Amino acid sequence: MKFQIAAADTGSYGFTLVGDDGQVIATGRQYADKATALAVVAEMMREVDSAAVEDRTEPTEPAAAPPSRTVDGEPDLARIGRSGIPPV
Repeated sequence: MKFQIAAADTGSYGFTLVGDDGQVIATGRQYADKATALAVVAEMMREVDSAAVEDRTEPTEPAAAPPSRTVDGEPDLARIGRSGIPPV
């Protein structure tokens, strides 16, 4: 892998992380000067092996049970918000 530093037509600098196969892995935002872009790359190089993985594919809390929609087997329209009148 390697970081590629490039200048934009606007005069800003950015970086791209490219894999050994030439595929772009990540692209950084644009920075006002080259020194800042290089400093960000240096920081990423230092911190990458201490990076944690956060799995956001699984819900963190179990889904809440839906509210009861029946009273004694009959629909409770007041409880589900369709009417303000209690069930008969």
